[in-house]
Amino acid sequence: MIIGFLGTGAISEAIIRGLCEESGYQGPILVTQRSVERSSRLAHDYPQVEVIDNNNALVERSEWVFLGVLPEQVTEVLNALTFRPEQKLISLAAGISLAQIQALAPPCDQVIRAIPMPPIEFGLGPVALCPTDTPLEAFFSRIGTAVSVSDEQQFNLFGATSALMADYFDQIATVTTWMASHGMDSSTAARYTTALYHALSALTTKQSPDALQMMSEQCQTPGGLNEQFLIERAERGANDSLRDGLDQILTRLESVARNSR
Repeated sequence: MIIGFLGTGAISEAIIRGLCEESGYQGPILVTQRSVERSSRLAHDYPQVEVIDNNNALVERSEWVFLGVLPEQVTEVLNALTFRPEQKLISLAAGISLAQIQALAPPCDQVIRAIPMPPIEFGLGPVALCPTDTPLEAFFSRIGTAVSVSDEQQFNLFGATSALMADYFDQIATVTTWMASHGMDSSTAARYTTALYHALSALTTKQSPDALQMMSEQCQTPGGLNEQFLIERAERGANDSLRDGLDQILTRLESVARNSR
């Protein structure tokens, strides 16, 4: 199978590197020259990557086409292309609905939205898909955890949750800086903090939904350190702020979807 990437941004690069480095993918990969530096680097690093200087030529040769351009570029890019009914078009463009993509890419009716996360480069993290598509789930499961829904409103929940990434990194950086402010070598602090967060995150992936709800309680002993810290955060409204922030992002995504109809 030949796969092609229209737009070679950071996420497209992460997918390609994940496929080549983590899954041993050997199929041909076509990329556009939209980012000359990045596309040239990928072609240099992986022999199966070929740079194509024409979008139409890439679509003509590809069986699966990944749309990795900015949302405001989608209409212009797709209007200039001709698709085939049997092709699969996977949109990585945030906020552009399935109906919009389908209207811009006839007669292709196999359109799927996807939200890969940067750690996919290392074979880690979720890939949200809508609608459910078994071959595409299998494809992304080689380099991450494919999670799909067929309801586009539910897909927005994945989009909102993906906004936690910057906050997560900021929390780790804050803890590391706090340790360093108390005299610890910054490298030592970073090594401990990143290992702690990595281990705790890995532990959650082994839990059932019900067990996940009990993990915080199981860490606490009456009068213990974990209980003290959690109570302090709760009193300051940490969880309320988390839920409110997610609600605001979801409202923004739903507003974009409504306005694009």
